Amino acid sequence: MLPKENRLKKEKEFEAVFKGGRTLKGKSAFIRYLINGTDKTRIGFVVSKKISKLAVVRNKTKRRMREIVRLKKDKLKEGLSIVIVSLPSITKLTYKEIKEDLENLLNKEELIK
Repeated sequence: MLPKENRLKKEKEFEAVFKGGRTLKGKSAFIRYLINGTDKTRIGFVVSKKISKLAVVRNKTKRRMREIVRLKKDKLKEGLSIVIVSLPSITKLTYKEIKEDLENLLNKEELIK
């Protein structure tokens, strides 16, 4: 689990990232990020009902994405607001494939130190 200071929680925070952020797209998810002007990197996750109507599947997807990001949290640049939105294809991928895809996306734009 990410510490509270590293989580995006409010709708306004998500809206700011969606309105002014840059986008990276992979096969399992896309990432929107924005410089937030603080020394903390904050991360939020979006898993819609388009992924699955079953809450069990959506929650499993969120848990997997959170764990991948938690392991990379210390390597992320500071001062970013990041929203990771899952795509419907994520339910067909294994944990390892999702991890590789998210790591490639983070490395692509040099969001990692």
